[in-house]
Amino acid sequence: MIDRKTDIQAVRTALKRSRVVAILGPRQCGKTTLARGFVPPDSLNYFDLESPASLARLSEPETALRPLQGLVVIDEIQRRPELFPLLRVLADRQPLPARFLILGNASPALLRQSSETLAGRLETVPLEGFRLGDLGAGFQDRHWLRGGTGPRPRRGRIHRASLPGPDDRGVHGPAVVPLV
Repeated sequence: MIDRKTDIQAVRTALKRSRVVAILGPRQCGKTTLARGFVPPDSLNYFDLESPASLARLSEPETALRPLQGLVVIDEIQRRPELFPLLRVLADRQPLPARFLILGNASPALLRQSSETLAGRLETVPLEGFRLGDLGAGFQDRHWLRGGTGPRPRRGRIHRASLPGPDDRGVHGPAVVPLV
């Protein structure tokens, strides 16, 4: 697993400041993996709204969420937007027994509804793809030359038609370069 120190620290800081923290980003960017570093998925404080078991536990949302203490994770929150008003009520309790880490896509509708319902209670942490800093400087040359973090291409020759300028013979057009 890639250690995303920058994102972990951003979430920790947001949780100290805010009652509800939303990690928002595109699919497969690491939201769930990041949240599982804070609350294990087998905890009673973890709800995955793509899981039938979690959906069943939330059939009575207030009964399920009110008694929980500590950090509560709700993954795929966009599937149950009707939870936002309840989260507002739960986040306003004094003393505050639980904070909420909600995960979802960055759809405009979700952002609008969450910001309206949870105004003054919600802090958003955007999550994007991996950064070089997540991998470490020692990987810079390898990933720069390879073009990212995906599987290593097979050795051989590739066509680089999108590269402008002359090749080593002074001819303009597609260049054929060996892979490093």
